[in-house]
Amino acid sequence: MKYYIFIISILCGMLVHAQEKTISQSELDSLSNKSDSKVLHVIENVPIYKGCKREDGNANKKKCMSQKIAMLFHNEFNTTLPKGSEIEAGLKRIVVIFKVGKDGKVIDIDSNAEDEFLRDEAKRVAQMIPQMTPGMQRGEPVIVPYALPLRVEMNNYTDKDLRYPIYRGCDKEPTNAELETCSKRKITNFIKMSFDIEMASRALPLARSTQFLLEFTISKNGKIKNINAKANHKAIAIEAINVAKRLPKFKAPRTLNGKPVDTPFKLLMTVYF
Repeated sequence: MKYYIFIISILCGMLVHAQEKTISQSELDSLSNKSDSKVLHVIENVPIYKGCKREDGNANKKKCMSQKIAMLFHNEFNTTLPKGSEIEAGLKRIVVIFKVGKDGKVIDIDSNAEDEFLRDEAKRVAQMIPQMTPGMQRGEPVIVPYALPLRVEMNNYTDKDLRYPIYRGCDKEPTNAELETCSKRKITNFIKMSFDIEMASRALPLARSTQFLLEFTISKNGKIKNINAKANHKAIAIEAINVAKRLPKFKAPRTLNGKPVDTPFKLLMTVYF
């Protein structure tokens, strides 16, 4: 979802984490079987993912890119194991290998995981990564390889076994997909309207934007608990936590096979001043 002030992604149920990682040439070759990979340990301008242009410095742009890809995998990765799968449900580690070409497009995609389904699914989702601004070295576009470790919670149940948490005003939605869309929209609007933009601008007077990660759990009784926030300024994190504390109680929690269960949420937010 995109807004003029916020870019927000809500990660519910599936735990996905990603960060840019320097990996050796031998490791890259063993995973991708490509002999022309060249790891650029120092690059003047890293590739810029859509929505990360305003981030200051290479480190922040790489971090923004990793977080955006994590959100893409949350939205698109099929977390239901196929029937007859020999692997057990649970948290799985996947390493996605790709290069950002001279035109900014993702090329030479490969992956490393314990099962063919996980490897193929990771490559399928990686193909959805949008074209970027390419990396630059001495004024010329260059090919930049990346290795992104992901942790994905896999399950062996279907959407029919689940019901999404019901936010106030969303209980009349006829399908689970529409219920999910409604609840996410309501949460998004609440955060959007409640966050103190002026405070953020005062806390970071030289910045044009700030990003923070808000984590919480919707408990079995529909209340918000286990709130945590990560930001590059303490005041931003405190405000994010305070906003989450004001979220109203859900009309109904998430259910699995008719039984209420806790639901972890992660909200990645970018606030523009």
